Amino acid sequence: MPKKNNQLRIPETLREVKNIVGVFSAKGGVGKSAVSLNLALSLKEMGFKVGLVDADIYGPSQPTMLSSIPGELEVKNEKIISPLNKEGIKFISMGLIASERMPVIWRGPMVSGAVMQLLSQTEWGELDYLIIDTPPGTGDVQLTLMQKIQITGAVVVSTPQEVSTSDCRKGIEMLNKLTVPIIGVVENMSWFEPDELDKKYYLFGKDGGKKLTEEYSLDLLAEIPLVETHDEKILFNIPRLNSVFTDLAKKIHDKVMDLKKINTNQIPQNNE
Repeated sequence: MPKKNNQLRIPETLREVKNIVGVFSAKGGVGKSAVSLNLALSLKEMGFKVGLVDADIYGPSQPTMLSSIPGELEVKNEKIISPLNKEGIKFISMGLIASERMPVIWRGPMVSGAVMQLLSQTEWGELDYLIIDTPPGTGDVQLTLMQKIQITGAVVVSTPQEVSTSDCRKGIEMLNKLTVPIIGVVENMSWFEPDELDKKYYLFGKDGGKKLTEEYSLDLLAEIPLVETHDEKILFNIPRLNSVFTDLAKKIHDKVMDLKKINTNQIPQNNE
């Protein structure tokens, strides 16, 4: 049986982290990394101290979006890594350690161990939020994170089409079985609306996220449209999406505060 949240041993480097939010999706290609990054940036704009972990060992994309390279990392000693500071957030990724041209060919336990090292051997210091961009799937990495790290709540990212929501159901079931509170669902790529036309094109179907949240009695936190852009790195800086991510960050913050009030005994403060 998995350990309960109040039985978890908090790594020393995470003791000053108040809230850990995992961004999950059992489906790849739904834009989870972009949502994770822009959520982190939006929380930072609200005045919070924020960190971001790119836990996708096989396909880390955050270094590309944040224009980072392995040589930027500073290792204080054999065990402690200083995270990068990018766009005002603390940031670490396996992509900063492994070469982008060298594929990671590891078995599950090795990958899980590497993810735990990223979390527990990084000098995070005092943070209001640590956002974990998890890899797709429901395997060893996800199980290790939820069994060994005190996650305050999870955000599930999907797209509207059935092939995506079908996989996301598996992710929601996994989170429920491991008693990880689900903050809500974000539907990405909800529609495409060209700059020159005041019309929405539902390229991947419609209302998939809404149906998913109704099925599990969850909140639909945001519907994020596709936009035409020449800079895919930081969507938060696109005026048309700025308010979407700001609203998403506010909703998540409010729900995290509610979770702590309701589940005081089940979800103790990381900094207590």
